[in-house]
Amino acid sequence: MSTPKERYNAAHKCNFERTYPQAWKDGHYAPPPYPKVNTANGLTKFICNFLMWHEHRATRINSTGRLIDGLEKQPSGAILTTKKWIPGSTRKGTADISATIKGRSVMIEIKIGKDRASPYQIAEQERERKAGGIYEFISTPEQFFVLYDSLIS
Repeated sequence: MSTPKERYNAAHKCNFERTYPQAWKDGHYAPPPYPKVNTANGLTKFICNFLMWHEHRATRINSTGRLIDGLEKQPSGAILTTKKWIPGSTRKGTADISATIKGRSVMIEIKIGKDRASPYQIAEQERERKAGGIYEFISTPEQFFVLYDSLIS
């Protein structure tokens, strides 16, 4: 059986050959850098890349909002630059990855280390499943491949 890194590299190689046939033919292929899959960002990148290389749809969802610069006038008349947090517009519990695999809606929430599902995520998982979709919590590339293989077989 192949390791996650071998499957990741094979997906990239297939995609490169299909997308850049002349570069492939000319021997200009190099394997991709392997993401740090023991971090949430790395595992998210791993999953999104793998799915896109296999011609599925995968989008990383940023639900945390964003930090913007603002100005604040002080009683003294001085104007200070401040940072202000703007909440995200997605519903609480939205998964980290939204994908479509063989026509199925698949939501993947990344959980690394001691990170646990919130009540909002549990509720969103129920909504997705009631609607006929899939919503799973994934912590490792191996868990992802169990899910993925069940969907494509």
